[in-house]
Amino acid sequence: MKSYILVSVVAMAAICLAVGSYSLTGVFSKAFDKTLSPGEQYERSITIKKYYNLTIRFQKQNSTSYLSFNNNETTVILKDSEGKEVAKASGAVNGRLYFLLEKSQLDRIKTVSAYNLESYQDVVDQGVSTTFSGTKAYITVKVSYKPATLAGYVIDELTNQTLEEIEVLAFPDGSDPYTTEPILRNTSTSDGRYLLTFQLDSSKALDIYIKDYIAS
Repeated sequence: MKSYILVSVVAMAAICLAVGSYSLTGVFSKAFDKTLSPGEQYERSITIKKYYNLTIRFQKQNSTSYLSFNNNETTVILKDSEGKEVAKASGAVNGRLYFLLEKSQLDRIKTVSAYNLESYQDVVDQGVSTTFSGTKAYITVKVSYKPATLAGYVIDELTNQTLEEIEVLAFPDGSDPYTTEPILRNTSTSDGRYLLTFQLDSSKALDIYIKDYIAS
């Protein structure tokens, strides 16, 4: 009798443990509720959000305004956490590229890369933050201008030879080079070439000077 009771208790404990540990995984979204009567035949379609229109748009760093440009060569690549491509599209229209993606694809996107962005630098594996509005999704890509450059050769007027180790300096427009700190300076290379590289957010007027020689 004691043995029978012990077996029964163990069996009941196993059943309770099985019931208590049962659970479903995933994300649940309630479609509707319905009280169904005996013999009733009820039919109702269920609409879900499986596909989304994803828009890629661009902003300059430290700006909330969206860029507007058209370029068939602009390419956007969306990748997952392992660096695998999720989706790719080319051709910017009014500064935007468009994708039709499943929700499962959207959830996998972790980084965005963008190339051929007019006067802006390429973006490589920038982290994303996806926002939603109904069946529309948005990813905003932050971009910076490409560096602006002034380059050329320093040439002797009489001999027409290129000259090395000649200092070239850039000053703000209208400034006095004897009292003003130069914005940039560079020395010509062995083949006489100089290069000045500027990080600009807008147009800037410059005066270019040669040090210790007369520019003609």
